[in-house]
Amino acid sequence: MNFISPFFNKQKMKKIIFSIFFLSFCFVANAQDYTKFQMNRAAMFSTYVAEKMELNETQQQFVYDVMLARIYNSNATIKSQNLTAQADKQVVYKSEYKNAQEKLAAEFGAKDARKMMNLSNEARKNAEKK
Repeated sequence: MNFISPFFNKQKMKKIIFSIFFLSFCFVANAQDYTKFQMNRAAMFSTYVAEKMELNETQQQFVYDVMLARIYNSNATIKSQNLTAQADKQVVYKSEYKNAQEKLAAEFGAKDARKMMNLSNEARKNAEKK
């Protein structure tokens, strides 16, 4: 007779293993360290887009997540490749812009995704004027 079997059956073991795997995945997925600036910037974009397009909270959260990923990934790529020339940075920004637009298009459709990206640029320009 197995020593562990009186305490755990196969069903319980599967649940425990799944729980450990799931928790590990959650920690790895959230391991990115977003800066306060990045989070505030994404919030500014998503709030502006949500107000202009009358999005609900769930939709606004999706836009926030996409914008935060866009900002974070741009910054991470620029730092990892040690880019200093503005032209090189622009290539990264355009690539992340395109990725964000594709994610939004998958959720909201191409027309609304283009509008959201244009609104995020409008929000950025308005913030720069202040």
